Amino acid sequence: MTLPPLILITFIFQLISPSPLLAQPNTQGLTIIPPRFELQANPGDNLSETIKLRNDTDLPVSYEVIVEDFTSSGEEGGVYLEEGESDQAFSLAQWLTPAVDEIVLQPRQEQTFRYTITVPKAAEPGGHYASVLFVTTPEVAQPGAANVATRIGALVLLRISGNVTETAKIETFSAPAYLKSGPVPLTLRVQNQGNVHVQPKGTIIITDLFGRKVDEVPLRNANVLPSAIRKTETTWDKVNLLGRYTATLVATYGQQNLPLTAATRFTVASPTAVILLVVAGLALLFFVISLFSGRSRLRQALKTFVTGK
Repeated sequence: MTLPPLILITFIFQLISPSPLLAQPNTQGLTIIPPRFELQANPGDNLSETIKLRNDTDLPVSYEVIVEDFTSSGEEGGVYLEEGESDQAFSLAQWLTPAVDEIVLQPRQEQTFRYTITVPKAAEPGGHYASVLFVTTPEVAQPGAANVATRIGALVLLRISGNVTETAKIETFSAPAYLKSGPVPLTLRVQNQGNVHVQPKGTIIITDLFGRKVDEVPLRNANVLPSAIRKTETTWDKVNLLGRYTATLVATYGQQNLPLTAATRFTVASPTAVILLVVAGLALLFFVISLFSGRSRLRQALKTFVTGK
């Protein structure tokens, strides 16, 4: 029995600053540079952009070019491709036209691919999102095997000028309450309540129990799509830590550099350090008690010597 075609989607993009890994040969044999576009336009503008493609396999490969809108999926930076009808408020696919519908790359061949965006004069201000996908045609499967098609592409984030609303708020900013040692994970969850993607930028300032600054960590940048919550984790990579600390987020977002601030506290102490502190505390307590007890006996001896009683 022949299994139904299986579509293997290799959509590995994240809405963050490009990672060096994204510029390396991928397991599906196609490298796309860049993997993400962040563009700005006015209503009525025409844009033209270029994607660099490279076939990393030893065989010629034919790719079908398709364009689909996308939305945020989950809080980890994933995306959901919307086939057919999508949310018109944030749609971009209907304005984006690839130069060709199909492209063939020879083994190890590099080629540039162009697409255009025609922005209507009545375009809705704010964010519009689409992906340019390159899809391999499944080969005819042998009986009992599955047809496999791979899809990889570039994300296009377009900002249309006009009445744009940039509103974001911090849902949570947290760290584990207690750790035995560093590094310390600092988790930020930001909700986008506006109509355009935002990317918080800033630092996390670490202070000790007495309010003294001990370190400063750059915030991990990540785009947050409209109506989405995005979770990112920034790591304070110090290992040898002991004490009570406060992490204070100082960040801004949007073209107006609107502020985002929050703070969280955590304690770092290994079991060995805790035992040593307890032992030291007990020793100090014993010393103080002994000191006062000795002084009391000394006073009693002096009184007896003077009074004879």
